[in-house]
Amino acid sequence: MNRGNHMSITKDTILKIANLAKISITSDETEKLESEISSIISWVETLNEVDTDNIEPMINSLKSSLRMRDDEVNDGNKIKDILLNSPTEDDNFFVVPKVIE
Repeated sequence: MNRGNHMSITKDTILKIANLAKISITSDETEKLESEISSIISWVETLNEVDTDNIEPMINSLKSSLRMRDDEVNDGNKIKDILLNSPTEDDNFFVVPKVIE
């Protein structure tokens, strides 16, 4: 368990993340995000306080196994449907704005 090491979020951190994500946010949004993210971090820190030293790791609570099947590689035959989600496409590829300089 990692106690006493509390992470905090600041307006500067929110603005840095927004800048890295190439999004703009208002001052009101920054304050709201600061509050919401701090609340989430606080909740996660509460989970970190749970003593799990003598608990066996598990993937899920049910004792079952999944049936295996051979993987088959295919394109799903849905290229046209998928490209409908893009405002612009070129030769069956999404066209996106350049975000790296």
